[in-house]
Amino acid sequence: MKFNITINIPFFLFLSFAFLISCLSSIKDPKDEFVYVQNIRGQSEEELELNAKRKILENGLGELIQGSSQVISGKLKDSIVNSSVEGFVLEYSKIGITRKLATGLLEIDAKGKVNQKAVQDALRERYKDLGKPKFLVFIEERILGKQNIKEKVGITENEIVRIFSDFDFLEKKQFYRVLFKEGKKDPGAFSEQSFEDKILSLASESEAQILLVGQTEVTDLGRIEDTGLHSYQSVLRFKIFDVNTARIIAADNSSGVSPHINPNTGIQNSIKRSVEKAYPKIRDQISNKWKPGNLIRIKIEGLSYEDYLDKDVQGVIRTIQGVNRVSEASGGDPNKGIVLEIEALYNGGALYQKLRERKEDFGLEFSGKEVKPSYIHLFFKK
Repeated sequence: MKFNITINIPFFLFLSFAFLISCLSSIKDPKDEFVYVQNIRGQSEEELELNAKRKILENGLGELIQGSSQVISGKLKDSIVNSSVEGFVLEYSKIGITRKLATGLLEIDAKGKVNQKAVQDALRERYKDLGKPKFLVFIEERILGKQNIKEKVGITENEIVRIFSDFDFLEKKQFYRVLFKEGKKDPGAFSEQSFEDKILSLASESEAQILLVGQTEVTDLGRIEDTGLHSYQSVLRFKIFDVNTARIIAADNSSGVSPHINPNTGIQNSIKRSVEKAYPKIRDQISNKWKPGNLIRIKIEGLSYEDYLDKDVQGVIRTIQGVNRVSEASGGDPNKGIVLEIEALYNGGALYQKLRERKEDFGLEFSGKEVKPSYIHLFFKK
């Protein structure tokens, strides 16, 4: 019996290994499934293959593009689809023969796999082009009953800048100068709501995309028994706004406690811990709810509505890289002029520069009477 068992062990192991391989090979990642397309038409075999790959990408990208929509422009999907020969479609093959239609066009069926990694890499590269979200922070601090000056950069803001390395931060001193230029030197003159409204209004005229407004309160919870330590607690209450839409992205409280013999160190450590606890909430909410872009209004003067239509001004603007949407805010009312609303991945100054670069496409001379981050006034010369 021992002899027979010894003889059968290698055979048993072989069967087990073969069965395991068979099971593993039968498990397919849904992302590796073929995408089938039918009735693809073109004038040559090369055009048929390109059109088929484009259709494979269009059919296969849906979930990926939707899931990554916060880091792409409206043009990126078209860019990827038009570059489908650049490694975005794997294992492409034609199914059956090429059919010739009565119209003279050729037609095929085909299949291929979408290279998810290559597309994800393209999305990451596009995100690098967009840059990091630009952040404005306004934190009021009350430490052991003493309120800091709003204009002063406090401990909380320094910790936010240090921990939130995913974002670019803007200098806020200029906003305070504008905020209090009408003689309102005392920050307490503003209610919480009016202060938020005023800051949002100012932020919309800047490059800021995300605004964080909040308060930090630090209290001494008392001496820890049988030690020389005091326990310091900080509570950070905050709201985060999408500057473009004035929508609240997140609102939450976060707290941190630090025992220490030195009050200054204990206070700083407790604030640091409250910011560290807040960071994942803020990061996740922004990634889920914020989409990069700016809303820019363009007022057109000196151009009749008929010329505006004939020159396809709206169409030319829509084709500019990084412009996601163009719509008319007001029609051809000669008293109001023509006003367009543009969603773009940059501010008004950058958009105006791109408009200048496309001047020949308009077929008309124009100049900028006023150019602001969220507003452009164009004057067309006849």
